[in-house]
Amino acid sequence: MNRIDRLNALLIHLQGKPRVLIGELEERFEVGRRTIFRDIRSLIDSGVPIGGNAGDGYFIVEGYHLPPVVFNKEEASAILMGAKFVEQSADPQTIESFEKAMYKIKAVLKYTDKEYLDNLEERVAIRPSPSPNPTPNSHISEIQLGVATNKLINIKYYSHYNVSTTTRDVEPLGMVFYSGRWHLIAFCRLRQDLRDFRADRIEKVTILTEEINPAKHPNYLDFLNQTLIGTDAKEVTITASSMAVRFMGEQKYYQGFVEEKKLADGKYEMKFVTPYYDYFARWLMSYGNEVKITSPSELQGFAATIAKELFDHHTSYFK
Repeated sequence: MNRIDRLNALLIHLQGKPRVLIGELEERFEVGRRTIFRDIRSLIDSGVPIGGNAGDGYFIVEGYHLPPVVFNKEEASAILMGAKFVEQSADPQTIESFEKAMYKIKAVLKYTDKEYLDNLEERVAIRPSPSPNPTPNSHISEIQLGVATNKLINIKYYSHYNVSTTTRDVEPLGMVFYSGRWHLIAFCRLRQDLRDFRADRIEKVTILTEEINPAKHPNYLDFLNQTLIGTDAKEVTITASSMAVRFMGEQKYYQGFVEEKKLADGKYEMKFVTPYYDYFARWLMSYGNEVKITSPSELQGFAATIAKELFDHHTSYFK
């Protein structure tokens, strides 16, 4: 990156945050501290009102605005690719907002880049996952507002578990997309505990005036990981052929994959952490005799029982 491009990127980076530490700038631009000092001095000399210092971080004085941002075709193409994913994973309100943003992005492109982006848009597609129903209005915008402003929110939530709808005040800690849906992780004042709320089951969101302190609660990602893995998770060791490892692909990560190492005979020793022996054993069955359970013996018993059931079931066709 040449100096002119770095100065422009530095200005945009400073504009994007209330305060930026110098270490962050060194890492972002892969240059030394003295170079950052010189660049900041150059921006100040050109009339940009930058405050702060190396110890506390730097900031642009409130009220200063950058001239209109111009995207090059590579940046616009990257945003287009993101838009394709948004179309498949967001609710109607978010999709509409993103489409408006794309129109604004196209408006500031050069004519040749607009043609480039139009051609790309017609020839890039994401095949949607099978779904019986379209994504409902999941109130993503309102949830984002609560998360970003640390405001207490009131939600009307449908519980599929007991087929009931409740209204509750929750402290929004974070949003996570997994299993094809957006989820709100929040401290529920009704249950006095952290909860995972599926966004598509939230029927109404009201932003309240009370401010919350997310630091009072455990990290929302730590809570989610513990919930998904379970508190009774145990270590599993298997031996798998190279073909089985190849076909597992990314699936192994959904089964609690931890590590693997290649053995002298060309096979692989793989370790997993799972609380669901029955489910894990059934997953291993799909690889036939290409995998072998090393430990624990309890999981070996599950697999043996399932294998016998399958044998008895399918040999009945020939009786």
